[in-house]
Amino acid sequence: INTLTMTSEFMIALYGSFAQAESESISKNVNWGKEKAYREGKVQFQYQNLLGYRKGTDGKPEIVPEEAETVRLIYKLFLDGYSMTNIKKVLESSGTKGKKVWNESLISSILKNEKYVGDALLQKTYTLDCITHKVVRNHGERPMYLVTDHHAPIIDRDTYDQVQQELARRSSKR
Repeated sequence: INTLTMTSEFMIALYGSFAQAESESISKNVNWGKEKAYREGKVQFQYQNLLGYRKGTDGKPEIVPEEAETVRLIYKLFLDGYSMTNIKKVLESSGTKGKKVWNESLISSILKNEKYVGDALLQKTYTLDCITHKVVRNHGERPMYLVTDHHAPIIDRDTYDQVQQELARRSSKR
């Protein structure tokens, strides 16, 4: 292809638009497949970001006892009135299993995560478009699917519900 001529430039632009259309088509097919899997209740875990669970031999989530104790401690301390900062200090000083360095947002996400009660909320995030691959939080733009009692819980449902109420109460004070 001689890029100095107008016809070659036109051909490059044409091939580029064909490639982009193909990429968008593949992206739509992938999104359709994910949506279908969500509707059927198929859950995929990100184990590297989930304290207390690992992938079991059967492919299902399996509880890691040492890390599960850390999760239970976080829930207990929160219900006992500890702030996120105080929970962070307790975890770092006691050398609990899980992370070496803790922060308030991590503790908050553990307290809000439905996976610790055995449920899985699907499609919390989605990819905005196939070109930028920007992932955004789903605030109702796409349907979300809740799969209850999917795996063994670390926290019982009553404790989880109490923590959610306390989180709401504390955030409403602000």
